[in-house]
Amino acid sequence: MYQHGSYSKEAPTSLRGMVTAKNPIFVVGTAPINMGDLSNVNKAQLVTSAEEAMKYFGGTADLDFTISEVLDACLNLYNVKPIVAVNVLDPKKHKTQHEEAGLTPILNKATLEKKGIILETVTVKIPEQQSNLPPEKYHTYFDKTGAVIVEIIGEGIPKIDVAYSFLDISKVTKLDIIGGIDPNSLKKEGFECIDEVFNKYSMIPGLIIAPGFSHEEEVKAIIEAKSTSINSKFGAMGIIDLPDGIQYGEAIQKKKELNIIDEDLILCYGKGKLGDKVYNLSTLVAGLASSVDAQNDGVPYESPSNKNLKVSALVIKNISQLASKAGDILPLALNQDFTYDEVLLDEEQQANILNENGIVTAIRRSNGFVLWGNRTAAFQPGGSTDVKDIWIPVKRMFKYVSNTILLNTAQDVDRPMTYSRAELIQNTINVYLNGLTSAQKLLGGRIEFLREENPIGDMLEGKFKWHIYLGAVLPGESLHFTFEYDPTYQEVFVERIAAA
Repeated sequence: MYQHGSYSKEAPTSLRGMVTAKNPIFVVGTAPINMGDLSNVNKAQLVTSAEEAMKYFGGTADLDFTISEVLDACLNLYNVKPIVAVNVLDPKKHKTQHEEAGLTPILNKATLEKKGIILETVTVKIPEQQSNLPPEKYHTYFDKTGAVIVEIIGEGIPKIDVAYSFLDISKVTKLDIIGGIDPNSLKKEGFECIDEVFNKYSMIPGLIIAPGFSHEEEVKAIIEAKSTSINSKFGAMGIIDLPDGIQYGEAIQKKKELNIIDEDLILCYGKGKLGDKVYNLSTLVAGLASSVDAQNDGVPYESPSNKNLKVSALVIKNISQLASKAGDILPLALNQDFTYDEVLLDEEQQANILNENGIVTAIRRSNGFVLWGNRTAAFQPGGSTDVKDIWIPVKRMFKYVSNTILLNTAQDVDRPMTYSRAELIQNTINVYLNGLTSAQKLLGGRIEFLREENPIGDMLEGKFKWHIYLGAVLPGESLHFTFEYDPTYQEVFVERIAAA
């Protein structure tokens, strides 16, 4: 081709920037969708505001619904977002029919007793009459607490009978939370929906919770499994609670009985009480940790321990009440209808013993209640001593850096592995690690292509391996100061007096 003049073209940049995905809290639980979107069942739904919490999940007011509990803690206590929630409470199967007879409207209004009432199922009739009151003769709506108000249009109706269906939390089981693949529709359910998060929102869950259900062994197992493999390659941290009503002295034994010894899990003891509200500690830990991350540009290098927990007491469910209701059919997640015993843990003798066994809890300090514990559930006497597995912030940093690198190198898969591409990958990651180091979010980090890890046979199969070294920042968990009397200061005293 004949050319005469000046020409230009663009060449690829020799160094790429690194994109970091958002790491939302991922929660599976129950929500009062009768006040929101009744079709929002087994869907990974993103929430970034109180308005979206109301639109999709029915709001944050009723903490007997575990998703409401998480949204309340995250949006109202810690101001963290986004959250991705999966509601498993299905109005087609988790509902109960109920009737209230002989209600007396006051100023033409009657308040129904059950929570979770599905408005479209409400029917009203006058006692002694066979047919229902026509829909144009009454109006139903929710008040701010989620209770349903029946307002009679017109005068002269002293009594009414009301029938309806309500969302029944007691019918939700651990199997609904665990989920799976529906054999008929092939839709994902429960925790299986976690793989939808990246595909729908380009986000990678950072913390995984199922408050009110995570103490169940099977639920704990699925949280542990999902924490190690999201979309078959990404990682997260799971946060779980010990069973309700466990006394302090039983906590360590219960951990061993349930075999909760895993570096991908944070294990919590107790619940947090604020006013009349009671929160599972896993909910509060997720909110607090995400708040700390947000202050550090989303990088989870700092431990949430010894940070304000925004509660007024550490409590456990009343043991006698648990025993008396043992025969009742109770929703696994129901918190608010119980009474609670306050637990005051001594920092040195009690809380630290829990920490020594990989259990996170809360203690009261001069600045209020704080979370107390830096260790994963893998830490206990005789257990793992690998620094990357026993510290919460270190484990989270390994997962965070790994997720970021996997996200950014996906574009290199199946491309020709030339010298320039290999160097581009290596140089880009080194610059990224140097940036974290200069920001003091790592003590150091580097990537190397080692001969012994790349035998010729592997490379002929298209397998290329890099070795990444990370020096994560450790929390200053135990600070010691030695005091010694220095007699030379007495000589200074004598000199000053003599000179006077």
